[in-house]
Amino acid sequence: MNDLPIPQVFFRTKINASTQTMTREVVDGQQRLRAIIEFASGKLKLTSKSPKFKGLTYSDLELSDQEAFLSYKIPCVQLINSDNAMVLEIFARLNSYSVKVTPSELRHAEYIEPVKWAIYDAARDWKYLWNELKIVSVRESVRMKNVSLMAEFFMTLDLGFGDGGEATITKFYKNKKTEPESYFLPIRKKVDDVLEVIIDKLEEDFADTPFFDGPNFLVLFAAVAYLVYGFPDNRVTADVKEHKGKGVNWKNAIDVLAELSQELESGNNDEDADVRHAEFISASKSTTHRVSSRKPRFEYLVKEFSNYVS
Repeated sequence: MNDLPIPQVFFRTKINASTQTMTREVVDGQQRLRAIIEFASGKLKLTSKSPKFKGLTYSDLELSDQEAFLSYKIPCVQLINSDNAMVLEIFARLNSYSVKVTPSELRHAEYIEPVKWAIYDAARDWKYLWNELKIVSVRESVRMKNVSLMAEFFMTLDLGFGDGGEATITKFYKNKKTEPESYFLPIRKKVDDVLEVIIDKLEEDFADTPFFDGPNFLVLFAAVAYLVYGFPDNRVTADVKEHKGKGVNWKNAIDVLAELSQELESGNNDEDADVRHAEFISASKSTTHRVSSRKPRFEYLVKEFSNYVS
């Protein structure tokens, strides 16, 4: 009902051609299936892991939600007439070669507070960014990397543009876990507004450039957000405070992004880059979640995009 995937269920399917009968045995996924069956029979209530449906049994659901539950497609793999040795081998592999959980997936499992749902819902609502524009690839979005980027958008508008990365995001979740849903609504409104104007003004010319890849898109988002709304100042904004809230000159922005995109795509060494862009190009090649990389790129975009006239 939350439109989330679940792991595949593995069956051994025994087919008897002479009697034209078929039996199935669950190889992996029995607990998942048991939970589904018990919920459907009214024996389980949903928990706060699903806030919208907390405390509800199947019969308590709206008809549309019951239909969504019943129509959910469970991914299955059938092992046709496999012998016991093969079944045991597959079971061992399934439980030995699991993929390491990402920090974003861990946060989603650990937190049940509004901070998680505000960010997660925004990432879901902005699926156009991931599915169409590929700002975070579909494959990475499956591992919730898109939620991490959305968290950075929220953090930027709430706290300012500083160090990022998964540890910083987790700290944000921890520090904001007591905040009510209402705390995040104005942040979400600003996130939506900034994303909408970026897509409206820049998608046509830059959707296939490095500026619509996650790390550069985040800096682009931060620069536009600072010029449109402003956000708390820190050492990243220390040298551009006069531009805060002054608005974006979109003609200048498009011209500058075109030049920067050409430089980034050319793969030129720093010394071969246009001297005006050299610091931006150099910073783009370092660890992109540190202030040392973010500050020069952010400053450059803010100054070049700004409507401010000294």
